[in-house]
Amino acid sequence: MKKLTLICMAIIATMFFGSCRGPMGPEGPVGPQGNANVASSTLTVRSNDWTWDNTSWRVDIDYAAINMDIHNYGAVLVYMSEGNTWRQLPMTFYYSQFGDDNVEYFYSSSLEVSSYQGGVSIFWTENDFYDGYRPDDHQFKIVVIAANLYNSRQDIDYSNYEAVKKAFQLAD
Repeated sequence: MKKLTLICMAIIATMFFGSCRGPMGPEGPVGPQGNANVASSTLTVRSNDWTWDNTSWRVDIDYAAINMDIHNYGAVLVYMSEGNTWRQLPMTFYYSQFGDDNVEYFYSSSLEVSSYQGGVSIFWTENDFYDGYRPDDHQFKIVVIAANLYNSRQDIDYSNYEAVKKAFQLAD
């Protein structure tokens, strides 16, 4: 009998509270833009953040959104600001310079990225492996995409940050 009384009270309470209506309250604030399966940040790496590791300049960036699932199966995209555009790493710059002997010398700088659980490392290597020129201040964007979403959106040109930004509604 106790069970029947308890069940009846639960049904009556559900009907009573489920039918309550009143005036609609004010609209809540707009939530964050983007996608729950995508994380994105822009950061500045200062010249003195780079450390020399015998073959290249290196900077380690902590990024908690890179969990083991993202590292093993998802996508970690890193872009560097160059002028008014964002270029995806890895990339190589080619340039030349005239020496004191009036001969033109050709050089290259390569940037590579390696991700790990909890962050990324960016490597800046000169083709002559010379450590005399520490990289300047640079802005980087890190975009982390869950595997299921990344694999389902092969229609996106991931090398183009503007296409990624539009597809995933990223705020700058």
